[in-house]
This record gives sequence, structure tokens and C-alpha cells, in this order.
Amino acid sequence: MKVSIAMATYNGAKYLQEQLQSFADQTLQPDELIITDDCSTDETETIVSEFARTSQFKVEFYRNEKNLGYCGNFNAALMKVTGDLVFLSDQDDVWFPEKIAHMVRVATANPDALVLMNDAALTDGELNEVWLTKVGQIRDAGLPLDSFVMGCCCAIRRKLLDFCLPIPEGLRAHDSWLVKIAEGLNAKVVDVRILQYYRRHESNESQFIANRTTRVSRTSAFLFSAKKILDPDTPLIQQQEINQARKFASGVQSIRPHAPSSYQTGLDKLLEVTKSRTLWMEERAEMRRRSLVPRFVFVIRFLMNGGYGLKGGFKAFLRDLAG
Repeated sequence: MKVSIAMATYNGAKYLQEQLQSFADQTLQPDELIITDDCSTDETETIVSEFARTSQFKVEFYRNEKNLGYCGNFNAALMKVTGDLVFLSDQDDVWFPEKIAHMVRVATANPDALVLMNDAALTDGELNEVWLTKVGQIRDAGLPLDSFVMGCCCAIRRKLLDFCLPIPEGLRAHDSWLVKIAEGLNAKVVDVRILQYYRRHESNESQFIANRTTRVSRTSAFLFSAKKILDPDTPLIQQQEINQARKFASGVQSIRPHAPSSYQTGLDKLLEVTKSRTLWMEERAEMRRRSLVPRFVFVIRFLMNGGYGLKGGFKAFLRDLAG
């Protein structure tokens, strides 16, 4: 099984050397490391060049002609890898020495899995452990494991990349695209072994509650969600979510003709579920735009008709009442 690492970099010199060294320390070495850089202005390229001179595996560095953004940069890296199993890597984490070897064994034991994920230990910016893990935080918050889409914990089979690339334009996250398709095909496996550090610092973009370096609970997760009800940016964020759902559905529709026949039914179901959820979000957005009394009437009617059911529940009900 040929193993590739796809890494996307952007002004990552501060932490990059530690991550590269963790690749060199793997008990099972990768066959190639493909790095695409999004027009960094720091020492990223120099660090990679120095690492490549002594590396026991192939290292290729590509500098984008223009800034492609987070998702576009990973797409560029994924388009260049040649492995049968492709590990995604951020520029600021550190892998444990047994990560590749263990996940290759997991992949071998689960031949139908398209995405395989491992747990990660959360740390502060200086890589000090906080004795929490990503999967542990998700479970403590009462969230389902389909909330676990973190790309840096993923190994992707070539079979998935062959029909899912390039990533559709306009999507914000490469990992959401790949992981959600694997989930829709019932082909995602989560191994709870902790195989890396996940560094949390001021440059991290994600504000997902399970990424906190303090222990979360169902109560804190509910309060975090409830707090957003009165956030003036919430309507804009929700509209962005609707737009992303539309783009995802369009993307699934576009890759369907290129997927193996054995995946057609699963993709059809995923498309149906995505369109249904998008419609649900659109209906709620329309209700929230109404004035207080009409909104109250529509929200109660939506509730009585089972509109909140398994989708969002009481939190969604409160958000819609608040407008």
C-alpha cells in the first residue's frame, strides 16, 4: 500500500519544523510528502527545502501562483498525491511515531472504508497537553460522531479521491467534502486511538466547541448554542450554511456519474438527505425573517408538524423564535 501525505502550508514557519520531524520519526515511513504552499511570505519554503535534503522519502514542494485559500490549497495538494492511502496534514500539529503504521493496519482491516480517522490529543499553542481529546470532547458535548470531520485526523483512500476531486468550487472545507461523502456511503471508520497532538492557538480558525482546551459538557454545549441565538451575525452565518449545503448538493450531483456503480445508490440517498436538510434550513430562514407575531405563529405550526423532530430540536426552536 503506497502511502502519501498531503500538506497545505501558509506562513507556517513557527510550527512547521516540529510537524515535519514527526513525519521523519514515523515507524512506517510514507512514500511521499506533497506540500502545496499558498504564497507564504515567511521561511516555510526554506524549512521544507532543508527537510527534503535529509528525508528518507520523497518530498515535493509546490508554490501556488496565487492564493487559493484553505480549501483550494488542500485541493491542489490532493490533486498531486499518488498514494493508495493519503493522510491529510495541517502545518502545526505533531504526529505520534506510530500514526501511519497503526492507520495502515486499520485500513487493511476495513477494506471498504473510504475515510479512516484517529483521535487527537488537544494541546495549547506550546504543545502542552490539556488531557482532553477531540473525540472525548465531542462525546462529552452530547454530539454525534458525524460531528468529527477534522481533516488532520483523516486518511483517505485513493478510491474516494478518484471520483471526488477536484473539490467543487465555493466549498469552504476540503475535509467536510470528503468526510461527509464517506459518511453518506457508510464508509467512514473512526479509530479512537490517540495518534497525534492537535495544537490550539490564536491562529486556529475553527470555533467548534469540541476544539476547546477546557472540558465541555452537554450543558456547556447547550449554553454555547443558546448564546448564538442573540448574536447579530447568526442570520448571516445561517445563510452561509444554506449556501454551503446547496454547493454540497450540487457537488454530489456532479460527481455521481464518475463514481463506481456500487456507490450510486448511496450517493442518491446522500443527495436526497442534503436537499431535504437544505429545504429545512431555507424554511426556517424564511420564518426568522418575519415580524414577531407571524414568526411565532409559523414557528409553532412548524413545531406541531414535526419540523424540529431530529433536526436541531429545542435549540433550533429557540433560534427561530428569536428571529
